[in-house]
Amino acid sequence: MPPENVLRPFHGVRLKLAKEFIGFIGPDKKFRELAKEAIGDLIPVGSTSAHKTYHALEIRRIRQKILPGLVAEAFRELPPIINFRMSKGGTGKTTVSANVATCFAQCGYKTLVIDGDPQGSLSMQLGFDINRSLTHIGTLLERLSKAQPTQIHDAVVPVYSGGMLDLIPADITLANDSWMISTMGREALLQRLMEQESGFFKQYEVIIIDSAPGASLLTTTFMAASNIITAVVIPEAQSVLALEVLEGNIEEINQSIRRTGPKLGLHIIANRYRQTYKSHNDALEKLGSKYAPYLNDTIIRDFAGFLRETDMSDFSKSAPVLEKEPNSVGARDIIDVTKALIKLYNVKMSAAPSAELAAAA
Repeated sequence: MPPENVLRPFHGVRLKLAKEFIGFIGPDKKFRELAKEAIGDLIPVGSTSAHKTYHALEIRRIRQKILPGLVAEAFRELPPIINFRMSKGGTGKTTVSANVATCFAQCGYKTLVIDGDPQGSLSMQLGFDINRSLTHIGTLLERLSKAQPTQIHDAVVPVYSGGMLDLIPADITLANDSWMISTMGREALLQRLMEQESGFFKQYEVIIIDSAPGASLLTTTFMAASNIITAVVIPEAQSVLALEVLEGNIEEINQSIRRTGPKLGLHIIANRYRQTYKSHNDALEKLGSKYAPYLNDTIIRDFAGFLRETDMSDFSKSAPVLEKEPNSVGARDIIDVTKALIKLYNVKMSAAPSAELAAAA
């Protein structure tokens, strides 16, 4: 059984969503039979009730059991980075980051979330109290730059059991990046960290970064390690215009840091859309006319449930919409956005070791 020292209990999704996350289109009875073969060892001994919900590790095991073409463990590469970045705050970037990360995990992908914003909003949204002691990504990069042991494992906080969703949290001390000013090759620090600690990072299949709004040395480091920047935009004039600032940041990196090799790209997710607002429709038309090749096909609708995610009195009760209200329109949009990101970033699941499959059979 996986360790249970997670931030909060989450008992999984019901059958309909589990089938969708796995990509199984057969009858429910057949699915339950396959599930029992794949996860029988995860079901408590003596349990006589039908399996009502499926958590992330169970969904992973079922996918590994029934889907062909998974990547062999020995050939796993460093995972893709989905860097959520916007030059303007207040667009719902952190909310989308947390929900997409949760959705990746619930689809069976081992997911690492890096909170790259000193406000620590993503950490709180995933149930972590940022007033507790923590080691953030800035500390890891500083240790690397000084040739010190990174002790990266000490930074990880489990959100879901079985390593399905892990968090490297942040707090206000992340804002102190003055040590980077005189650091040689600072733009390549995250890439160097991933290469030096490749054994750690290769246990995941996708990395989600919630970058801070505005420009800083740290956000530049995150961008330099990415291949695509995923911007979250509200369909309002100031938010759409702020994309031009982000485009400038991307162009600067392509000119000064990535002069050779693949250029840093852009992907855009429209968020908090209200169909009844003329201004939103006008802004979407502007987005479509200028950025059509970069737009995610799913527009995330304005949904009050996103405002109910963070519990201000008890962080342990905070959770993304996908957990709290999985049948809502907000959850539906997040699922569709995540499906598009899986294709865009070519996120791949590794096959289970043969011994594990044999034990589950």
